[in-house]
Amino acid sequence: MAAVRALVASRLAAASAFTSLSPGGRTPSQRAALHLSVPRPAARVALVLSGCGVYDGTEIHEASAILVHLSRGGAEVQIFAPDVPQMHVIDHTKGQPSEGESRNVLTESARIARGKITDLANLSAANHDAAIFPGGFGAAKNLSTFAVDGKDCKVNKEVERVLKEFHQAGKPIGCDASTSLPAPAAWWSWSAALCCPGVSCVWCWQGESRTCVDEHR
Repeated sequence: MAAVRALVASRLAAASAFTSLSPGGRTPSQRAALHLSVPRPAARVALVLSGCGVYDGTEIHEASAILVHLSRGGAEVQIFAPDVPQMHVIDHTKGQPSEGESRNVLTESARIARGKITDLANLSAANHDAAIFPGGFGAAKNLSTFAVDGKDCKVNKEVERVLKEFHQAGKPIGCDASTSLPAPAAWWSWSAALCCPGVSCVWCWQGESRTCVDEHR
């Protein structure tokens, strides 16, 4: 989240610097009027969800907190989720799978997005400044097979594509601490570019008490 805050702050600073120019010897009041007339650019952030509910999708509290934080920072947020079946459905009153029930990750994520959601296949790093993955077991169940296969897991092809695009473009990739998913392939080896010291990951391992952000440093 620190990287996202810095991104928002830098964009606001750039806008302020631009509007402080005084071509033609404008008076302070004229410069103030110009400043008010120029819209400030907002950071464009992609929020990627994995369902709705901590045990089989996105942790709703974390997704909501991230949305509030981004809103206060003036970011322009677009929500995405893969159009795939959930691994399974959990009865959250019991913490047990519901037999014979199936749900779709995109459809369930739309509950959090209030319907304003887009298929992850349409997410392009070229159109956004950062990508954030909230926590929840859905990351290990629906965005990958980590819940079943551990370190040998496979990652959803669209998730891997998005991660590669943002990483190669040098744009921040953030995730909440409870999101659990290891590096999807050898292309993401451990380096100083990762802000999780000593951990080769895109997301922090379950139990980490920090937010993991690839700042491409």
